[in-house]
Amino acid sequence: MLDKNNFTYFTNVLNKLNEDCLYRHLRVVGEAIHQGNTKSGNDICNFSSNDYLGLSKNEDVIKKFRNLSLESVSQCSSRLISGNTLVLEKLEKALSKHRNTESSLLYPTGYMANLGVIGCIADRNTAIFSDELNHASIIDACKLSNAKTYVFSHNDTIELKKMVTNSSERRKIIVTEGIFSMNGGYAQLDEISEIAEKYGCILIVDDSHGDFIVGDKKLKNYSGTPSLFGVEQKVDIHISSLSKGLGCFGGYVSCPHLIRNYLINKSRSFIFTSALPEFLCELAMLSLELAKKGIQQERLENNINYFQKIAHEQDIPGLVHGVQSPINPIIIGSEKKTITISKKLLNRGYYVQGIRYPTVKKNEAQLRISLSSLHTYHQISALVDNINQLIRNC
Repeated sequence: MLDKNNFTYFTNVLNKLNEDCLYRHLRVVGEAIHQGNTKSGNDICNFSSNDYLGLSKNEDVIKKFRNLSLESVSQCSSRLISGNTLVLEKLEKALSKHRNTESSLLYPTGYMANLGVIGCIADRNTAIFSDELNHASIIDACKLSNAKTYVFSHNDTIELKKMVTNSSERRKIIVTEGIFSMNGGYAQLDEISEIAEKYGCILIVDDSHGDFIVGDKKLKNYSGTPSLFGVEQKVDIHISSLSKGLGCFGGYVSCPHLIRNYLINKSRSFIFTSALPEFLCELAMLSLELAKKGIQQERLENNINYFQKIAHEQDIPGLVHGVQSPINPIIIGSEKKTITISKKLLNRGYYVQGIRYPTVKKNEAQLRISLSSLHTYHQISALVDNINQLIRNC
C-alpha cells in the first residue's frame, strides 16, 4: 500500500490534470458505436476510428476470422525462441512486395516498431533530425537511443538542411511521419528525401496513416506516401501499422535485407517480446488483398472531399482547410471547450474525441475528425451541422 507521501503526490498530480481539463479516463466503446450504417436509433456514429478503409468490419474478413481453425491462440513466445512460423514470413514477403522493398519484419504494434528501429540503429554518435509533430513513439524512441536529437519546425526543410549541415555527428538520421497523425498533413518527402540523399542521412518514414490509403493512383498502388511522392526508393526504412488502413493489428518495418538482419539481432522490442499471433497475420493478408482493389480508397477520397467542401461552406471556425487525408482537425484552442463539445456531440450521437496536451500543444486542443470509407454523406453532413452549432454556441 502506498505511504502517505506517495499517495499525496499522485493525488495532487491527478487533481491538477483534472483542474486543467487534461484528465483522461477510459471510455467503454461497445456495439452501439459504428462507422457506417447504424443499426438502431440509439447507435453512435464513430468519427474517431483509424479504420480508414473499414476493413476491420469487412464481411470477407469477419467470415475468414470465424472460419479460422486455430490450433492455438498464440505462439506464446518470441520469434527467436519458438514463435517464428511460415505464416509470419509469408505476410512479411507480401508486405515487402507492397512497399517495394527487399524485406520486412513484423512487430506487435507500430509503436514498438518505432522503438525497436530507432532505438537500435542510433547511438550516442548519431544525430537524429525529427519533425516537431512526430508521433510520441518516435519521440520516445529518440530518447531511448541516446542519440543527439534535433527537432526541426514542422515541414521546415530549410531549417532541416541547416541542422543537418551544421551537425558534427558521424551518423545522421532523418525521421518523419508520412501523414501526420494529428494535423492530417503530408511530410514534404520530395524535399526531405533530397536532403537525406545529398548529406548521407538514413531516411525513416513512419507511414502508419498513409499506408494502404494513398500511393501512385496511375498504377493503383496504395503503398503509402513515399509512393505518392515518387520517392519510395529514397526511403531507407519504412515503418507502418496494420491496425489503421488495413483494419487489423500489428506493426511492421520494410527495409533492405541488411537492416532486417540488424534488427533481428539488435532490436530489443523485437527480440524480447512475443510474436504476432498467426491468425492476425492470416487476416492481414486477406485485408491486404482487399486493399489492393482500390474501391474503399475511392470512397474514402470522396468522403474527404465532401467533408472539406461542406465544412468550408459553413465556415467552421478552426477548420484546417485543404486536408487531403482521412484526418481532419478542427482547432478549438481551449481544452475545456473542446471536451465540452466532444461530450455534447456524443449526446447527439457522434463520437469525436477531443485531443489535448500532450498529444498537441497546450491551448491548441482540437476535435480530430477521422473519416472512413464507411461513412455516408448524410452522416458527414449531420456531423458538420452539429459541430458548427456547438462551436458557435458553447
